[in-house]
Amino acid sequence: MSEHRIDIRWEKQGEFSHEGFERRHNIQFLPQVSLAAGGAGNDFGADPEQMLAAAMASCHMQTFLALAAKKRLQVLSYEDSAVAEMAQREDGKFWVSCIRLNPKAVFGGDKQPDEAAVLAMHDKAHQHCFIANSTTSDVQVNPQF
Repeated sequence: MSEHRIDIRWEKQGEFSHEGFERRHNIQFLPQVSLAAGGAGNDFGADPEQMLAAAMASCHMQTFLALAAKKRLQVLSYEDSAVAEMAQREDGKFWVSCIRLNPKAVFGGDKQPDEAAVLAMHDKAHQHCFIANSTTSDVQVNPQF
């Protein structure tokens, strides 16, 4: 078992009421690593839905890269444009219903995987991704070539 800790800090600024309050806060990951955060649709930091998409994309990438390394493939670059979709359930509560990953890996060297091998690696990466295994959101992995 392992633990992964963060510290979150928020302070009242201006009016605090049921009609609204300041959403800006800070998330500290390490002494030298912090992230400005806020509520959905803000213009100053990441919102929780974006951070969920980022966690999913990062976990998928790390797992994919580990698989590629085990196959002795040379990955030159990897990018993704992930999207978290919000929806309202029948009970009226909102949730992240779908996270779409759109990863693109560029390989170098003499050993080049074909499209089928890359698709299989993405499928296996999804099956072994800790974050994907921790959510009920639909996760769609759409590799880009």
